Amino acid sequence: MTNFFLGLMAGCIIAGVATITAARHPTVQLRLGLVPPAQAAVAPPPRSEATPQCPAPKTALQVGKPEMLFSPNRLWSVAP
Repeated sequence: MTNFFLGLMAGCIIAGVATITAARHPTVQLRLGLVPPAQAAVAPPPRSEATPQCPAPKTALQVGKPEMLFSPNRLWSVAP
């Protein structure tokens, strides 16, 4: 019985929140007749603005030299 009551209360709360959320939406208000069409808050269409262009990539700086990998001075000298 307690599970039924708790489930009923949870369901009522969820249904209430969903109803209030839907009723706050302007298009739902128009369909339900809560607001006259002249007073409905309809969002204006988004303005089309030019998208900002990224600057041209700079030339990549070369770090190190290819000879560094195979250089004999790279590691400690272990020759006897």
